[in-house]
Amino acid sequence: MSNRSVSDIIETYLTGWKLGDGELSLSATAENFYYDDPNTGRILRDDFVEFVNDFKSAAVEMGAEKDAKPFLDYCDTVIKDDELPATVWCWWQARGTALQGSAVIKVGAEGVLSERIAYFSRLPD
Repeated sequence: MSNRSVSDIIETYLTGWKLGDGELSLSATAENFYYDDPNTGRILRDDFVEFVNDFKSAAVEMGAEKDAKPFLDYCDTVIKDDELPATVWCWWQARGTALQGSAVIKVGAEGVLSERIAYFSRLPD
């Protein structure tokens, strides 16, 4: 990973998520990478691709098109990379669903170190 720039690492990781390609996102991660999801807890690197596939399946159950390209839409992406680890903030939505939220991604020279997400939803009446 050290021969890739931080911006290339970020682009690869986000593109993997946009396409629903867990292997592509995984290719941009550091060995100690983890993903924090408030519903499933901490996902370690070895379980990440399976998590992405499960996440896509859940989105399909919520109305997303199977194998949609793109799978996720991103907006309001902010990248602070003037020092490492770089921080990426973004808003995401599974295309065709109300499933959406925010993500904070930490990136070092060795790859994506972590991602932590939060889901957006309406409070019950």
